[in-house]
Amino acid sequence: MAALTAVALGLLAFTELGHGRTGLGLRGALFPYLGTIVLGLTGVRALLWLFYRPRVAPAGAELPRLTVVIPAYNEGPRVRRAVTSVLASDYPRDRLRVIAVNDGSKDDTGAHLDAVAREHGDRVNVVHLAANRGKRHAVYTGFKGATEAEVVATVDSDSRVLPDTLRRLVAPFLADARVAGVAGKVLVDNREQNTLTRMLGVRYILGFDFIRAYQSLLGTVWCCPGALQAYRREVIAPHLERWRDQRFLGKQCTNGDDHAMTNLVLSLGWDTAYQADARVLTVVPAGYRKLTRMFTRWGRSATREGLRALAFAPRRAVAKGWWRGPLVLLDAVLQPVTILAKLVGFAGAIWVMVAHPLWFLRAALWTTVVAVIYGLVYLRSERSTDALYGVLYAWFALFGLFWVQPWATVTVRGNRWLTR
Repeated sequence: MAALTAVALGLLAFTELGHGRTGLGLRGALFPYLGTIVLGLTGVRALLWLFYRPRVAPAGAELPRLTVVIPAYNEGPRVRRAVTSVLASDYPRDRLRVIAVNDGSKDDTGAHLDAVAREHGDRVNVVHLAANRGKRHAVYTGFKGATEAEVVATVDSDSRVLPDTLRRLVAPFLADARVAGVAGKVLVDNREQNTLTRMLGVRYILGFDFIRAYQSLLGTVWCCPGALQAYRREVIAPHLERWRDQRFLGKQCTNGDDHAMTNLVLSLGWDTAYQADARVLTVVPAGYRKLTRMFTRWGRSATREGLRALAFAPRRAVAKGWWRGPLVLLDAVLQPVTILAKLVGFAGAIWVMVAHPLWFLRAALWTTVVAVIYGLVYLRSERSTDALYGVLYAWFALFGLFWVQPWATVTVRGNRWLTR
């Protein structure tokens, strides 16, 4: 929702600039056509979304040996909930293990993990790192320790899975030998906390049930979320050091580990899938400052990984065939283009808002149109009037979050986690 709104408003701002006011008439004449292209692509995506269904494992298929890695830093008692939710899964006990990595926590996280390990014996292995090395290194430690697993998954330490989550998460691996990465569906656990978390509840569902659903039909989900993701161990194991030591513009990358891992799998020629019935509930920021920091971190990794995807997207498009291929390539190109549109839209909107205050009304109208379209998607998916919070979120994103992606882009080399 936010991405399409940003592109559209970038076009709107520069159309305003181009209508004879600054000598940019040609540019102003072209932007409406570009806007039509963007909306047309959204229509194609919506059509694909209508055909999406979660994968189903073949009858009688044996579930793979699964290790779930849970990285934790200063999570406190909440980490016990994450571990115990995994252990309470209806997955065969003899085929499920947990590796919990205490990433140099300064609180009692380690003590809580040790207590869970004592309760559950060899089903839980706790690794204590002497110093905080960052989430990517903690996940790497867990992946390296999962030597007996066929599939390795991650669950965030502030999240909890449902009893059937893991069984459903591995279904795409059993249904399609080409799939090497699976994205689960992330829901907001603290949705009822305040208006912001209710808005985020809608935003999260749209981000998964719309965007990742249509990407799944292309075999190319661009980001499997760290809150719930799974990979074939045999595919990623030979490349873990390269992923851990990734550098960008001369600096080692410590965040965006999930996006980078997904790009790795896709660049190797494997498919990624979205599994809508594999659900995890996670805690989201309930305040503006922490939310913008989280989105800044996400924006930095989106900038970096969007550029990286351009290197292998043409090759992947050729491999995906005559109708999937062009859509995969367009999707890859639109990632950095959307980021550029946010930068351009930010600069143009500042000028237009000063020179033409009525632009606010046009922007709000366009945002409402986009939000209503996405609201209909939400209604079909969730059958809930919470879709109204989606409209509210669209306005909030327009006027309260418009600066986040531009800031994330110009500070793309930043490596701080920001929300810890």
